[in-house]
Amino acid sequence: MRKSVLFALLIGVLLVVFGSAGLAMAKTTINFWFPGGAGQEEHFIGAVKRFEAINPDIKVKYTVLSPNSADIMAKLNAAKLSNTFPDVFSAFLVYIGTRGAQGDFLPMDDYYAKWEGKDDLMESALAMGKYKGKLLGLGYFPAPVIPVYRKDLFKKAGLDPNKPPTNWEELEQYANKLVQRDAGGNVTVTGVDIPSSSPALVLVESFLRSAGSKVIDEEKQVPSFTDEGAIKGLAFMAKLWQQKLSVPHNFVMWMEHPFTKGYGSMGYQMNSVLAKVFREDPAFKEKVGFMPLMGPAKPTAFCGYRLFTIGAKTKYKDASWKFIKFMMTPDEFWRRYKDLSIAPVLKSLQKKFVADDPEFNQATLNAIKYGKGKAITPWTAIANKYLRVAYEEAINGAKTPKQALMDADKGLRSELKRMGHLK
Repeated sequence: MRKSVLFALLIGVLLVVFGSAGLAMAKTTINFWFPGGAGQEEHFIGAVKRFEAINPDIKVKYTVLSPNSADIMAKLNAAKLSNTFPDVFSAFLVYIGTRGAQGDFLPMDDYYAKWEGKDDLMESALAMGKYKGKLLGLGYFPAPVIPVYRKDLFKKAGLDPNKPPTNWEELEQYANKLVQRDAGGNVTVTGVDIPSSSPALVLVESFLRSAGSKVIDEEKQVPSFTDEGAIKGLAFMAKLWQQKLSVPHNFVMWMEHPFTKGYGSMGYQMNSVLAKVFREDPAFKEKVGFMPLMGPAKPTAFCGYRLFTIGAKTKYKDASWKFIKFMMTPDEFWRRYKDLSIAPVLKSLQKKFVADDPEFNQATLNAIKYGKGKAITPWTAIANKYLRVAYEEAINGAKTPKQALMDADKGLRSELKRMGHLK
């Protein structure tokens, strides 16, 4: 009798702990946060369901964030204070420096070293997640900016539509042949799109790096605004602008670029925006060619990233890593490409990716391979402020490019010293 009672009590406890559905295993729940927008909610929710289907012991509770960086930062700050920081977070590249410096992300070096897929990841994607020698994130979502040109406008200007410029000298020469103006001298078709405003400095940094500048020396964690490459790159951009080869536009307003709106001869556009434009207007795609990456020092493109990170204080390190590994599989990379036009950064998928859309996807891969995103420092946003002013001063002729950069360097260093970032 006593044994029967004990057995019944044991069964009761098990049912309470594991549930009544066949003594099912208790689930680990991890929290996954990702920025939404552009159809990403549906894709990532689907990925969560696919993961849970093959990992019944792990539940992924997802939170869709605003795509606005300031909103995300506020939410992360609140989560840190309330000890509700996400286990897995899709981070913008800038967070690797800003949040990484605060110890918010778990170093993944040990997990990565044992990962069977580590040799398949493109080196540029891996480099994006490192801060002070530690791997804090895995790059999965490249956002390369690609140099493009209009074949039909080349032909109209007497240029070979199959031979775009290959260096800065040719870029300037072609732009002067391609630009169209009305009787009043106003530009009606741009020769090359040079922005009047560049809040994120995406194109500016690309030109400076192409001329050999580091812009910011990440190894030493110091600004590098006044090196020869920075001065040369900014001087060239200012020269193009002052020749009135473009029209005023804000570079981060991607759909407002002259090229995107149909009256630009040469420009620089994010691959996801191009993919959207091409889907909506296949006839426009037929007119577009892709320029090689160029520069007097080295081929360089700007390539932002999003990365999978693990919260430093997570109680579920293994489960979080297991979810990230799933998201980094070839099948999931290919789904992201098909669903969201996100280029896969696995070496094993490159041939398949290029074969799917040869010209466009090869240009995308080149920009990823030679791409560099924002510098990984805790103070990159502060550096942006000073470099932005230098850019506007230089293109508008308020200061020489050299003086504008020297003043920006001086102001930035002074502020960083006050904040304790520099000695």
